Amino acid sequence: MSQSIEPHAVEHTEGVHLPKPSIMPLIWGAGFMLIAFSFITQIYYLLAAGLAVILAATGGWLWGNIRERLQPTETPAVAAKFAMWCFLGTEVIIFGALIGRVVAIWFHEPEAHSLLTEPLASLLLVSANTFILLLSSLAVVLGLNSIQAGRPTGLARWLTITALLGATFVGIQAYEYSKLMREGLNFGSSQFASAFYILTGNHGLHVTAGVIWSLVLVVRTRRGGFTAGHYLGVEIFGLFWHFVDVVWIIIFTLVYLI
Repeated sequence: MSQSIEPHAVEHTEGVHLPKPSIMPLIWGAGFMLIAFSFITQIYYLLAAGLAVILAATGGWLWGNIRERLQPTETPAVAAKFAMWCFLGTEVIIFGALIGRVVAIWFHEPEAHSLLTEPLASLLLVSANTFILLLSSLAVVLGLNSIQAGRPTGLARWLTITALLGATFVGIQAYEYSKLMREGLNFGSSQFASAFYILTGNHGLHVTAGVIWSLVLVVRTRRGGFTAGHYLGVEIFGLFWHFVDVVWIIIFTLVYLI
């Protein structure tokens, strides 16, 4: 007797392409070391050098990945998820250090920290932005549920909403930066200001990368790249996006609320 199988119950064990080992992440880490060293020594031209190294390493990494995709090899789903979890583990270390630095400096410069929450409208703005980012995580979950149920159009729609919400978050963050700078919290004006902009700016870059990633997934979805049995790429993106959201909740709580 045949047994029917629900679309979402199909095992998604397809392989995905992962790039070969690269030296670019080491160069990327060296760029972060230059940035950290610039704040320790107060030699701020090293900050520009560190950013240049990071951009060069990121470009080289992406270009190498594009070249390899011309002759792709498949990687099992388990290995792909494990690689993403390893990447997120390194991100925990980076964000943990950046958050710890901001909190430590906050105790020595409480007057600079007050600009983030006074007047009340500033705190309400960031609270609304936090809610927007949380909504984007819900959109990712609904998109994953759609493709599991065999509805690729639903996945494309929810991923598009995710990208719009993420772009809105970045736009509001840019407005917040301009407002804080008008009020005197400029990069380099104090240790707290510099640490704050590096932490939140780094998070904003992750959101921006996630927005681009989600749009790429939308294009792939419309081309039939995902089905009820094959949606590993959406799951991996979801891991990244939810991580970015969790990090922001921690930043919002420790930097803005406490």
